[in-house]
Amino acid sequence: MVTSPALRASRRQGPRRNAAFTLVELLVVIGIIAVLISILLPSLNQARRKAQAVQCGSNMKQIHLAFLMFAQDNKGKIPRGYGVGQIASTNPTAPGPAIPTVHGRFAAWSQRLDGASGHVDFRDDASPLWRYLAGGENAREQLFMCAGDTGEALAGHPRNPQYPRNCSYSLNRYLLAGIPDNRFAPPMSAIKNSSERIMIYEELAPNDSYCIMGNHNDDIPSARHGIALKGNARTNPQNPHYRFSGRGSYCFFDGHIEYLTPSMVTPPNPPGRVSYHWPLRATDPFPGGSWAMPPAGP
Repeated sequence: MVTSPALRASRRQGPRRNAAFTLVELLVVIGIIAVLISILLPSLNQARRKAQAVQCGSNMKQIHLAFLMFAQDNKGKIPRGYGVGQIASTNPTAPGPAIPTVHGRFAAWSQRLDGASGHVDFRDDASPLWRYLAGGENAREQLFMCAGDTGEALAGHPRNPQYPRNCSYSLNRYLLAGIPDNRFAPPMSAIKNSSERIMIYEELAPNDSYCIMGNHNDDIPSARHGIALKGNARTNPQNPHYRFSGRGSYCFFDGHIEYLTPSMVTPPNPPGRVSYHWPLRATDPFPGGSWAMPPAGP
C-alpha cells in the first residue's frame, strides 16, 4: 500500500495531544475577566444612573404636558395638590373605574385608600388629569415612579403593605395651600417667574403631593441621581454626602428640567433658595422657617 509523505511523517511523530487549558491558564483568564469587570462596573453604574435621571426627567415632562393640555381645556386653570388622607374615590378597593370624590375631581392626583399614604389612585376617573395621560392604570403608575426609586419607606405616616407607595413625585405646596377642595388651582398664566419656580418635585418617599420643601421633615429632596453616591447614601439624608453629591429631578412651571442637589433647595450650609418654591403668585404668604429668608434686593 502506498502512503503519502505527510501520512508517514505524522506516524513517526506519534499521536497528537488534544489542546486544552491548564489550571494556571484558566486562573489567568479568570483573573483578567475580574480585572475588566472591576474597571467597567463603575462606568456601567454611572451610565445606568444617568439613564435613570434622563427617564425621570422625561416622566416629569409628560406630566407637565398633561397639565398644559388640561389648562387649555379649562380656561388656564390646573388641578391642585392633595394632602395625606384625601381620598380620590368612594370605591377605593373595587375593580373598575373610580367613583371620584371631590379630591378625585379637582386634585391632580390623590390617595387611593385611607391608611395607605403615598399610594396614588391611578384608576380611570380618579383624577381629572388621567384623561391626558394615555395607556391606562399601569402606564400611569410607571410614569409616576422614578426609575431610580428603590421604594424608600415613608416618613412617619400610615402605610399599607397591600397598597405600597407608588409615586415618586409631589407638587409645589401653593397648588393646594388656601384653595378649597372644590376648586382647581389658579391659572398657570398667573405664576410669577415660571422659569424660576419648581412645579413638580422628585421627593424622597412622598406621602402626598403637598410638598413643603425645607419647612417640614416629611418632605425631603431626592438624591437618587448622584453619580458619585453609593446606594446607601442615596436614601439616607443623614449621610454627609447626601446633601451635596446626590441630585434630584425638578420640573419648573415653564416645563424645563433641572437636576439639583438637596443643598440647593433646602437648608442649611448653604441655605437653599426659597425662590425656587415661593411665591407663585403675589398673594402667596411667606412660607416661614428659620432658613426661608426673603431673597435679597427689592
